[in-house]
Amino acid sequence: MLRLSRPLPPRQREGTIALINVVFLMLIFFLIAGTLAPPMEAEIRLIETVMAEQTELPHTLFVTSEGELREGGRTVDPASYVASLKAQGGETEGIEVKLAADRELPAVRLIDIVRALRESGADKVSIITERSTE
Repeated sequence: MLRLSRPLPPRQREGTIALINVVFLMLIFFLIAGTLAPPMEAEIRLIETVMAEQTELPHTLFVTSEGELREGGRTVDPASYVASLKAQGGETEGIEVKLAADRELPAVRLIDIVRALRESGADKVSIITERSTE
């Protein structure tokens, strides 16, 4: 007489493994798709415009209402800021500066700052504004 072993009962699979996989994939997706931006300077209120393109704020040079240039919470001058951009990118041409100025800054002072940035080697200076709700 031939004895056959009984088949083992199917192993119960836990549903938590699938949930962990889904959460892990979502985490990877949001890390790749999302961007982290440094916080904006607290005391700067941006200039308002009606029609403006949406942009991100990383690597933005902030200008206070008194005309003080700030980057990452520290005061900088136009020449050293442009030099740091050149050092970071390793480029000497095509340097773009994103400038976020306080709305109380006089336009004449803003023009002087843009001129100083251009003379320091910036090829393009973009003014970051806030889109008006009106």
